[in-house]
Amino acid sequence: VKLQGACGTCPSATSTLKFGIEENLRKKFGDNLREVVQVEKIDTSASIPVVNAHLDIVRPAVENYGGSVEVLKVGQGICEVHFDGPEPIGMGVSAVIKDKFPDIHTVKLINCKSTEDAACETLDV
Repeated sequence: VKLQGACGTCPSATSTLKFGIEENLRKKFGDNLREVVQVEKIDTSASIPVVNAHLDIVRPAVENYGGSVEVLKVGQGICEVHFDGPEPIGMGVSAVIKDKFPDIHTVKLINCKSTEDAACETLDV
C-alpha cells in the first residue's frame, strides 16, 4: 500500500496502517506471523550507466567465452547492446536485462568489430 496526499506525508498514518495490517494478519496466522515490515519500492528505471552496471553480473562469464558486452543505447523500451560472443550467452545477457528492467521489452544485440561498422549484425531478442 502506498499512501498518497495528506496521508502520505503524515508519519502516524504509516504506523497506523502497519499496525492495522499486522493485527488482521495476526488474527489469520497467529504466532506464525513475526512482524510486518514496510518495503520501499525498488527503482528499475533503465539508463545506459545503470544497465551497464547491472551487466557486471554476467560480464565475467561473457569474457570467459572470449566475448564482450556494453550498452550502447536505452530508450522507448529498447536496449541496444554491443555484444561479441556465442549466441546462447547473448540470450542470457538479454534475459538478465529484461528481468531487471521491466520497461525494456526488446534487447538488440549488435555484433560488430567497432560501433562505427556499417556491416554490424543485429539480433533482436
